[in-house]
Amino acid sequence: MQHLCRRHPEATLASAETSSRLTDLSTMVTKNHQAVFPVNSKKTSKLWNHFSVCSADPTKVVCLHCGRTISRGKKPTNLGTSCLLRHLQRFHGGAWAAPPSPPGAPAPPAPRYPRKFYDSHPVAKKITSLIAEMIALDLQPYSLVDNVGFNRLLAYLKPQYSLPPPAYFSRRAIPGMYEDVKHVIMAHLQEAESGVVHFTSGIWMSSQTREYLTLTAHWVTFEPSARPHCEDHHCSALLDVSQVDCDCSGGSIQEQQECWWEAWVTSSGLQVGITVTDNPSIGKMLNEGRAPAEAIKSQRMVQNLLRTARKICERVQRSPKAKLAELQREYGLPPHHLLQDVPSKWSTSFHMLERLLQQKRAVNALSVECDFRELLSCDQWEVMQSVCHALTPFAAASREMSAHVSTLSQVIPMIHILSRRVETLFQETTGIDAMLRALREAMVSRLSASLHDPRYVLATLLDPRYKASLFSEEEAEQYKQGLIRELETLDPTSEPAPVPNGCEPGSPPRDCAGEEGLWALMAKLKKSERGGRPKVPEAVVLAYLEEEVLDHSCDPLAYWSLERAAWPGLSALAVRFLGCPPSIVPSERLFSTPPENGSFGQSRLLIEHFEKHIFLKVNLPLICLQY
Repeated sequence: MQHLCRRHPEATLASAETSSRLTDLSTMVTKNHQAVFPVNSKKTSKLWNHFSVCSADPTKVVCLHCGRTISRGKKPTNLGTSCLLRHLQRFHGGAWAAPPSPPGAPAPPAPRYPRKFYDSHPVAKKITSLIAEMIALDLQPYSLVDNVGFNRLLAYLKPQYSLPPPAYFSRRAIPGMYEDVKHVIMAHLQEAESGVVHFTSGIWMSSQTREYLTLTAHWVTFEPSARPHCEDHHCSALLDVSQVDCDCSGGSIQEQQECWWEAWVTSSGLQVGITVTDNPSIGKMLNEGRAPAEAIKSQRMVQNLLRTARKICERVQRSPKAKLAELQREYGLPPHHLLQDVPSKWSTSFHMLERLLQQKRAVNALSVECDFRELLSCDQWEVMQSVCHALTPFAAASREMSAHVSTLSQVIPMIHILSRRVETLFQETTGIDAMLRALREAMVSRLSASLHDPRYVLATLLDPRYKASLFSEEEAEQYKQGLIRELETLDPTSEPAPVPNGCEPGSPPRDCAGEEGLWALMAKLKKSERGGRPKVPEAVVLAYLEEEVLDHSCDPLAYWSLERAAWPGLSALAVRFLGCPPSIVPSERLFSTPPENGSFGQSRLLIEHFEKHIFLKVNLPLICLQY
């Protein structure tokens, strides 16, 4: 039955142009078996130039631009137009903002709006994909797509594009992107040299005091498909993030890690390498300040110095900034602000004192002019100089062990360097002997076990920058035999591989009847003479260790990438140890977000979506946004 349009008792047609639009729209609306007509009420705004009321349901209207049906409410006596305004702002830019025509003037021609892209249009799909990437990379809430300003910007840049609702991004775009990136990472894991993947795992706390267990993979790839010309052979990816209870046990964490290993590694035929946790280690000691912090607390004079320095920094920050800037210009100092430390982190205390020393003349002058209650004496400035001098090598070691290319092989050399440096500091500093003694004792108690850890020992031997240079002759011989045994375990066949014709290497040629020729006796003599010669793994290890060590600036993985053809077994063994970082700091840096870039709180991100968002935020840049 054909439905006819009737005039609403409270509405009239806006213009003849609107009628023509209604005619163009009739084909679409008759599919829903309901008639629509435009309205321009005297009591309402010019919004009604863009909508028609459905005769079958007065609570709904149809947009004359795109044909969408919009509900104005449930009660016919209480209908609003705010939803109509939002629809125009979101999908049709400034169409509603055209100035009204003066009375009696001819109606202006209707604006020509570009035809909207259909959902599968390549341009529309690309824009939607980029918006989903922005939500993930910037940790934006899904409600971003409802923001008026964002919709106005899109309408201006690409009027043909229709922005999907938030539900599309939360139910389809982000989950689909997560699965695509996950498959890309699993494909990259298959490129791991020797099929070995190392891990760093730790507990991370968000700004809302929620604790998350993280698992980051580290592997070596000499010929990455995603970066064919990249010289960096270190690869990393955040595999999983899971919220954990504050009182969870170590057993439950271990079970979660094993479940992740099965899903990502062992089920794909890869091997689980070394797992570095946030347990005590040289990386944790340097970055969280176990030894330096204990040493600082051991001397009362240093503690008093830090308290006075904190008060001065607070006082300077409250004073007029123009005065400090004027003094800095007068004394030719860098225009830097003073830093405030976090007492629980020794590195921040070090940087605070270092900045104070840099601005010493300006700080002294400002303290006198502003009549500070806290003043630093000459002896305190001298002690401050000694403290900074003592902590400088530890700050450098912290940066070294936290670098992206840091490996297990750097642990033993770093312990030797710091131990020797502490001994020389007794003659180079004044007033901090108690601090230095505590620092030396803390290093011995916390790091001495690492000097004989097989993982660190083998990693050091396999690093061409160190080899056995840091060990005594007795230790070098012992560790060399251990390296030979590891190589034999990795490649138990020490004899060369069979030749293509099926004869063993060194065996005499056979005649047509299969009998040994005249060279059989000579072959047996040669075989007996080889009995006293070293086996292949031993020969390889000796040849490698006899080469000169490389400069510290060289990349050990680049060395093994070149030598893997000559020493494939030793190269594969090196990857097992040199591909693992010495601490969890590099992985923590992967997913750490500065406060100014946004909070991870509930106000910005729904908790059930956090894992996927942080997974994409970390891994999208690592795969160069190729998924």
